[in-house]
Amino acid sequence: MRLFATALLAGLCLIIGIYPLAYVLTDDRFGLLQSKPNAVVGSSWWRLGFHAHILSGGVALSVGWSQFVHGWRTRFPRVHRAVGRLYVVLVLVSGLAALSIAPYTSTGWVAALAFGILAVIWLTVTVLAWDSIRRRDVQRHKAFMVYSFSACCAAVTLRLWLPVLLLVLRLDFSVAYPIVAWLCWVPNLLVARLINSRTAAASR
Repeated sequence: MRLFATALLAGLCLIIGIYPLAYVLTDDRFGLLQSKPNAVVGSSWWRLGFHAHILSGGVALSVGWSQFVHGWRTRFPRVHRAVGRLYVVLVLVSGLAALSIAPYTSTGWVAALAFGILAVIWLTVTVLAWDSIRRRDVQRHKAFMVYSFSACCAAVTLRLWLPVLLLVLRLDFSVAYPIVAWLCWVPNLLVARLINSRTAAASR
């Protein structure tokens, strides 16, 4: 079961992690850009922030899952540390870029607030995870990394929840997107809290 869960997580992270390349290789109105006003899409600063966010975030998602494979961590500690440093840099780039583009969310302030809070949380817990391992506090580092990658996986859960809201519940996009802006990460962090609580209880 654990192997299946790891394989499923890895598969979803790799698929969604590669997905941002479609925005680079296709026209300007691909995917979510279809809902953006011309003034936003035509802004060079917004486009810089958007591409920095999705590309660095996609790579962070693609490599981040491997940090939780126990066998890889113990067998290849140098690789684990190198990938960890890369992940932190990618999160800093993607998170700061997310903060810059969050106010331009096309469905209004509710979604903008959700994505802005997510960016702040993602940046904060990632920096705390890095600071913890720098201080050699391994347990605290692991706990914050669980929170960090749970926030990173909002990119996955958003794309799982959105079709449910649009196709199953038949909600209009203007209603569904503000909902999914919160739904994609709040449950993730609650699951992360449960995982950390169980880990802490098992270590006592």
